[in-house]
Amino acid sequence: MDCYECHFHKLRATAVAVCRECGVGLCGEHLFLDTQTVHGDAGLGKTTGDIPARCVLCSVCRRAEHSVWRAPQATRQHV
Repeated sequence: MDCYECHFHKLRATAVAVCRECGVGLCGEHLFLDTQTVHGDAGLGKTTGDIPARCVLCSVCRRAEHSVWRAPQATRQHV
């Protein structure tokens, strides 16, 4: 699979990951890593995991999420 962003810019690069939200293939230059706290149901409440999950986002989905969720626990980094 090729990187969608590279294809859009008339370039070619092999995708190394897939966006968690929209599913486009991304090369290492165009992906964003996001960590997210994992929650699960626990009786009438919820439990929070000790280890954050790793999530991959494209630039479009990252901007969309960032415009809604400005969560302090989320660590976002461009790779």
